[in-house]
Amino acid sequence: MEFDAVVVGTGFGGSVAAARLAQAGLRVVVLERGRRWPRGSFPRNDADLKDGWLWRFGRGLYDVRWLDQMVSVQAAGWGGGSLVYANVFARPPADVFDDHWPSAHTRDTLAPYYDLAAHMLEVGPVTPDPATGEYPLRTAAMELAVNGMGRPAGTVRPNLAVRFTDAPDVPEKNRHGAEQLGCTFLAECVLGCNRGAKNSLDLNYLTVAEKAGAEGRTGCEVTGIEPVEGGGYRVRYLDHEAGESRTVTGTQVWLGAGAVGTTELLLRARDVARTLPGLSPALGNGFSGNGDFLAFVRRTKTPLDPDHGPTITTTSIVDCEIDGRRLWFQVQDGSYPRRLAMLVAGLNPAQAPLDAIRSWTKRFRTGPRRGDNIMTLLLMGRDSSDGRLKLDHKNEAAVDWRYIANKDLYAAQSRASREVARQLSGRMRLTPTWRFLKQAVTVHNLGGTPMGKDPATAVIDEYGQVHRYPGLFVVDGAAVPGATGTNPSATITAMAERMVEHAIRRHVGDPTWCAPEMRDVVPANVPEDAAMAAMAQARVETVGNGVRFQERMTGTARFPDGSAAVDLRLSVRMPGWQPFRADPRHKLTVSGTVTVGAVTAETEVAGTLALFPSGDSVAMQYDLGFVADDGTDWVLRGVKNQRRGNPLALWSDLTTLSFDVHPAEGGGPVGSGVVRFSVPGALSLGLSLRGEAYSRRNRMAARARFAGFFTAQAARGLIARR
Repeated sequence: MEFDAVVVGTGFGGSVAAARLAQAGLRVVVLERGRRWPRGSFPRNDADLKDGWLWRFGRGLYDVRWLDQMVSVQAAGWGGGSLVYANVFARPPADVFDDHWPSAHTRDTLAPYYDLAAHMLEVGPVTPDPATGEYPLRTAAMELAVNGMGRPAGTVRPNLAVRFTDAPDVPEKNRHGAEQLGCTFLAECVLGCNRGAKNSLDLNYLTVAEKAGAEGRTGCEVTGIEPVEGGGYRVRYLDHEAGESRTVTGTQVWLGAGAVGTTELLLRARDVARTLPGLSPALGNGFSGNGDFLAFVRRTKTPLDPDHGPTITTTSIVDCEIDGRRLWFQVQDGSYPRRLAMLVAGLNPAQAPLDAIRSWTKRFRTGPRRGDNIMTLLLMGRDSSDGRLKLDHKNEAAVDWRYIANKDLYAAQSRASREVARQLSGRMRLTPTWRFLKQAVTVHNLGGTPMGKDPATAVIDEYGQVHRYPGLFVVDGAAVPGATGTNPSATITAMAERMVEHAIRRHVGDPTWCAPEMRDVVPANVPEDAAMAAMAQARVETVGNGVRFQERMTGTARFPDGSAAVDLRLSVRMPGWQPFRADPRHKLTVSGTVTVGAVTAETEVAGTLALFPSGDSVAMQYDLGFVADDGTDWVLRGVKNQRRGNPLALWSDLTTLSFDVHPAEGGGPVGSGVVRFSVPGALSLGLSLRGEAYSRRNRMAARARFAGFFTAQAARGLIARR
């Protein structure tokens, strides 16, 4: 055999395989179809569109593929998808591994490999721009938006594989010996970083691989694999530079060409060339777009500065339930540099004869105009993960994808995008492929080679080895059994580290072998875990969906030194129907402002409203806390009493609040009074009633359910309450 191992592709899986196998002393060759992209070589000019941007035009950086029912965006080059990804290093929540995954794969078993990957990629959260000392405006804008949505605990600044330094123009060697400059916040991460500030795989894992002796061959596109008599495999590839087909042999073959590329290669080997006829009938199953959803926020009143900062700086978690089904996804802010417009234009191929799509795309081709506020929203979630990759009539990959199985997820993501735009006083727009064709755009292709013990239902075992073909491994996104809901690069890398470590231990006969860098690894901070836990708790509190409404009551209070006007302007919220009904007090949360003339001017107030509490003689009870002008804490406690058997008094009873004002530390009331709804105020309350859910149907149902509860309890009170 020419080599001990042939590695196909240099994405997150292939790069790990190349580095670790070479470190273990194996003879390794790495085949990459794309070119090397040295610092400063990534395309930026219009003239580069064909030769530099797109793979189908001159073997450029981006490979945009229409997979029949989904649009896939991939990268081609020495470093794979890391060259153009948005740098986010995120771990999915532990319960992701409950579905589709073998029992041996858990957050805990992968934890040391996540930490190792974080060490190799040198990750950390965004820091202030060294030129201004400020964070990007998008960061503040997204945090402002989620605060307005009542979800601040669900938002974090994730770890990024970016080199942030105080002196970005001073070249420094990273821990692997590759020279890099620091980030200057040009917002061009997804276009390829011409400064070399992105910690892409060519600057870490692939640097390690070549230093350890791996041979890298670029411009080499693998076209076939076949077993060699006596063991090992012959790999056929097209050498684009030489313009001819060549072969290389290896005892092992590690496939890291991406979920689409790897699965397509295996499908051709089984069904076209028939060199690997024993591949599982499950090949192609379990494909996922990772719930990817793309939206744009435009013309906001909140400044965004789309050309500034890393591509992504924040992650917001959404964890909710719709019709008894849990939906989980995340929302990330995205830059929109002018040259990204050219990529959007690339999503409009000549074979899509829809003038409406072309018209829509033209609006983005020139990028943001001067003074235009625009932000990309990048969403991903747990989709059904039940797509099937197959070969079309050209023997190219296509996907069967059931939109209907994921419509609730997509609808919720669309609503979340629209709510972010509303909070920023802007407008939300979707991609033309979604608006007109209901085709999602995915940059996170996953699955296609299901993992398990039975060759009838799985292509690979838990360590990535292909059933019936010893020495043939799948080490990339194709091996991921289902959507992670997070940016999957960290999971692909951690899985690859575990798979390759196991193979090396068997090859060298040392059950303790591990990556040389493992000794220097310090457990990494995982900022997303707290946000995930907070939103999981919020989901429990919002089961059944909730409502919110506004109310205003005015009146007077009597104090020892005289009377004072009182003005209550309250926002009332029921987070979820099921917790509300399970609580015998039927408590709602209250916020807003209060003016109590003798105690304080307008100030913030917060507390609870018990609505028709079970076993109580009152119809409603308010407990509201506020801080007076002199800094002392006060409590306003009030009740609405409903008289039994007197329908004519119902209006007065339910619109009149009698209250006392107490010092918070205890003691008797220092004042008391009455406030009421006016007729316009009551009408305004009714009009302000809104359902809280991620679908219009559920919002309407929540509003109707609450209104029905209120009406029934009020009617029952005519008989039951004194």
